Amino acid sequence: MYNQSEAEQIARQRELAFNRNARGQEFAHNLAILNRCKKSYSIMGIVYFIPLIIYFIVSLAYGFITGSFTASVIAVFECPLLGYLALRSFYSHKDITLILILAILGVVQLILFVVAPLEPQGIFKFNIAGKCGWLHLIMALIEGSLAVWNMVTNIAYHKLEEADGFPHFNERFFEQEMDIRGSAIKDPYQQKLEDRMRTASDAMNDAGASGQELSRYTEVHTPSEMDSI
Repeated sequence: MYNQSEAEQIARQRELAFNRNARGQEFAHNLAILNRCKKSYSIMGIVYFIPLIIYFIVSLAYGFITGSFTASVIAVFECPLLGYLALRSFYSHKDITLILILAILGVVQLILFVVAPLEPQGIFKFNIAGKCGWLHLIMALIEGSLAVWNMVTNIAYHKLEEADGFPHFNERFFEQEMDIRGSAIKDPYQQKLEDRMRTASDAMNDAGASGQELSRYTEVHTPSEMDSI
């Protein structure tokens, strides 16, 4: 038969084992989601730039062939800006960059469709703004879908940031972090006691140093037998 203290100790050990097991399962689940987010970011990092490069090259080529550079000039400013915002979205994980991407795509698409009927058709009677408008619409749908996917991934990533164990989701790292945090938080009375002990130790060191100087002075200035004569 177990006494009460042994029973409480066994119950406490079972509770700790249960909590450790539950925390391990939670870490494994969160780590799987984190790996999925990283994989999504890697895929988006490639797919983001393919439509931008294609549209940039085609719009410039149309401009040089037809002599009408309306869409080309817009692409020169739009594509690098979208690429920069895409890179920022990968590293900062902020949705504001994705909202800017969607806004820029929508504004440029509207400009191309409005300018298309007014644009001179150039040397070969080719309406570049209209043709690039439809090509830009395809690119905008692809980039917009990626931006929405990026937002959904960011939501999952931000939830992981608030979870225990981020970004390693490893019990050993988590316990080390908890030990560091626990050692950094001290009881105010303990801190005051340590300060007093440190002050007393410094005072004793000063007193010891003064005593050593006094004894050294005494040894140097001790009268010799010749002085006494």
